[in-house]
Amino acid sequence: MVTDIKQTILSNMRAEHIPAAWSGLWYIQKAKIDTNSFVDKKGYLPSGIYTDLFRLTTATLDKEPPGEVVMEDTPFELSKHLNFVLRATGSVLVTGLGLGCVVRGLLANPAVEHVTCIEKSSDVLKLVKPHMPVDRLTIIQADALEWTKDNPLRFDCAWHDLWTDRDAGEPHLDHWHMKLFFNCRKNVSFQGAWAFNRGFRRQLRSHGLQII
Repeated sequence: MVTDIKQTILSNMRAEHIPAAWSGLWYIQKAKIDTNSFVDKKGYLPSGIYTDLFRLTTATLDKEPPGEVVMEDTPFELSKHLNFVLRATGSVLVTGLGLGCVVRGLLANPAVEHVTCIEKSSDVLKLVKPHMPVDRLTIIQADALEWTKDNPLRFDCAWHDLWTDRDAGEPHLDHWHMKLFFNCRKNVSFQGAWAFNRGFRRQLRSHGLQII
């Protein structure tokens, strides 16, 4: 039963139904892997078509393809979110839409009643929101750091997955996620964040925050 739910969630997290397109500095591209292979840090990558969300930055204009990969639906990427998605219950807050993988996975979890997702970029919303489910989902265009400061709503859990443009002088991602943890500490029972530093996680737990 647990295996069936896990496979259903992973299947729903995939983004193959979202088409390739551009909006502003953001774009979605499809990558075809013809044979099963081992690809760098992504590990074993089964053959198939994968979806990547890119954001153009100054440092990545000469790359091929250009831009920084902000999210992808490879098994390696999805595994970084899976533990939270499996443990989530009730009303869930997600900061950062990306390709919508986490949101779709949460909606496939029968223990989740409703998902509220905060996304700042109008370009990301233009590319992804039209292809998202509408039932049990609220998507709000806002700056997550500002929105969570004054949010009166309560959530059973929250997952944070923002992106920072280091070329533009924005801080390390852990810095923003740390702020979100503290912003949400009174309104959320337990929280997690993509690739969050383990040492920082221990420090937050010592302050009484429930961090996974």
